[in-house]
Amino acid sequence: MKKNILRIVFLILIIINSLIIFGFSSQNGEESGNLSKSIITKIADILNIEDNRKNFIDVGEKVIRKLAHFGIYTLLGIWSIGFLLTFNIKLKYQVVITSIWGCIYALTDEFHQSFSFGRHASINDVIIDTLGVIFGLLLVLLVLKIKEKIKKSQPNEQ
Repeated sequence: MKKNILRIVFLILIIINSLIIFGFSSQNGEESGNLSKSIITKIADILNIEDNRKNFIDVGEKVIRKLAHFGIYTLLGIWSIGFLLTFNIKLKYQVVITSIWGCIYALTDEFHQSFSFGRHASINDVIIDTLGVIFGLLLVLLVLKIKEKIKKSQPNEQ
């Protein structure tokens, strides 16, 4: 019963995450650029950057965009491996399925993005997205491994 609830929760999280990605990819070039530019401008304001401000914002905008790709796909990797862990499938297959799923979703997302005005598909973004998924699934596996070691190191309570 618990696995079924977890499965549903992870599936809902995957769907929400995917819809958010879809929404970002639907933005036209100006909307997308303005969002990342506003974030880096706020960072420049907080850090009180005056010297080379324009250069900081131009470079920072690209960094923010790539971090956003990596971050949102990291979440997708976390939800996806979480979903697959609720099934009785060998771990190596869960890792492979999650990685392939993440790459395929990244490819289809970049294809979708290419239809948004002022946007284009980028193989670099597919690579960053896929690495984000892999990072997310590795985070989950690391947390589970740490949890398992802690559990083993505690004395048995009777």
